[in-house]
Amino acid sequence: MWVVRELARLLERIVIALVIAIVIAELRALISGGDPMHAFQVSCLVVGAVLILMGAIGRNNNFERRMDYGITEKALGRIPGVSTISSRPEDPTLTPGAVFVGAGIAMLAIGAFL
Repeated sequence: MWVVRELARLLERIVIALVIAIVIAELRALISGGDPMHAFQVSCLVVGAVLILMGAIGRNNNFERRMDYGITEKALGRIPGVSTISSRPEDPTLTPGAVFVGAGIAMLAIGAFL
């Protein structure tokens, strides 16, 4: 089950990065009047590069503490008996750096091959 949880976490970060790239591309296309597809490609490349830089920062930093789902779960609450994203200490997890680098590589691939 932990594999599914970690893949969902990675996919969630990719979707968030993709939405950010779409918003930036649309704003840039509206302001400059250029091609929205080219703006989207450039935005994907920029967001991907930033994500890789964030992943390269290392362990025990603000990004890692921000991605802690325990904080989110306490702030938002959860349904009793249902813990789909909460991790157990014995379960292996992807490091936040790996998640950022994975999402960054996906964004670079989208920007390069689209």
